[in-house]
Amino acid sequence: MKILILSNKPPYPPKDGGAIAIFNLAKGLADAGHFVHILSMNTSKHQVKPETMPLFSNIRFSFVNIDTSIQPVKALFNLLFSSIPYNAERFISKYFLSQLKTILQADQYNVVQLEGPYLGYCIPLIRKYSNAKIVIRAHNIECEIWERSALQEKNILKKLYLSILSKRLKLYEKNILQQCDIILPISSRDNEHLKNIGICKPGIVVPVGIDINNNYNHHNSSENSILYIGALDWMPNQEGILWFINDVWPIIQKKEKNVILHIAGRNAPEWLVKKLSSVKNLLFYGEIENSHNFIKQHGIMIVPLFSGSGMRVKIIEGMALAKAIVTTPVGCEGIDAENGKHLFITDKAETYAEHVLYLLHNNAKAEEMGNAAFEFVGKEYSNQSIISKLTNFYNQTL
Repeated sequence: MKILILSNKPPYPPKDGGAIAIFNLAKGLADAGHFVHILSMNTSKHQVKPETMPLFSNIRFSFVNIDTSIQPVKALFNLLFSSIPYNAERFISKYFLSQLKTILQADQYNVVQLEGPYLGYCIPLIRKYSNAKIVIRAHNIECEIWERSALQEKNILKKLYLSILSKRLKLYEKNILQQCDIILPISSRDNEHLKNIGICKPGIVVPVGIDINNNYNHHNSSENSILYIGALDWMPNQEGILWFINDVWPIIQKKEKNVILHIAGRNAPEWLVKKLSSVKNLLFYGEIENSHNFIKQHGIMIVPLFSGSGMRVKIIEGMALAKAIVTTPVGCEGIDAENGKHLFITDKAETYAEHVLYLLHNNAKAEEMGNAAFEFVGKEYSNQSIISKLTNFYNQTL
């Protein structure tokens, strides 16, 4: 098969959850013998130099430089005079459409796969210049992220804006998903949600796959420490880490004064850096070069989340590195892991602190949980198995 993948950010290097999800799927398809062409927006937030890209067998990359940064004046104008959510409007680009047209005219594809609904504006052009099946890979339920953020927000004006945004996204997302031929939800939960709102397109669940290889060593640090890693320009991550620092960390500090909290994450705003710098026994690293080494180096992994959607790739990565993890119900959504066996799940500050302290004081339990998590990921999230199921589905559908 020939597959064209459209992405609103470069999937390489695979440093964040979205990039990992896109790249691992593309590489898996290429390794299975299919040709994959990735047309990606090259944004200021996720900038890559095309000339430095490594070569991959059966994968071709094309980039279009686009400014997708949030601009307050445009956001206000959008709020007052547009029905399209600003999240989606930022990615509309005539240059991207022009490059897409050139690619479609130059070659024939069996599948054109859109990585999320924000690329839905490309569908009319794809229909005009290609007979390919149009697929949307739903990394999450976009409107749900902002609905939950609105519920968490205490500022009245921000809460109002997020509520308006989530309602617009709900209508936009449903409209775009109705226009495609196939939908690939990232989790069974998201699949059920789409069916419940009337989206009944053909498709299968395609979670993020992991190749368990030399980069994923069966390893669990015995260091008396806690680690957090995540993009700190993303509102749900900011909410989660602030909750942990304000509500959970003081409880842990009272009972375990020597434990260190290690936090890594790119693009943290200045106000958050200032906040993190003021917390006792907290080391902030900013963006790091190698997330695997960071996770291996430190002890218990925390993933506190109260908004967001889809599935947390960092949890899958942490499990593949045999880490003992404490998360929240939202953090574990889309991952069919068992509470108490593969990781701990709670959204109560006292209980969260108790779970972390228990694992810090019980290396045997932390190792047992890490081993169970490692085996779980190998069984449920093997990239090779996921690609095989997707390829079989495409062959039958096409």
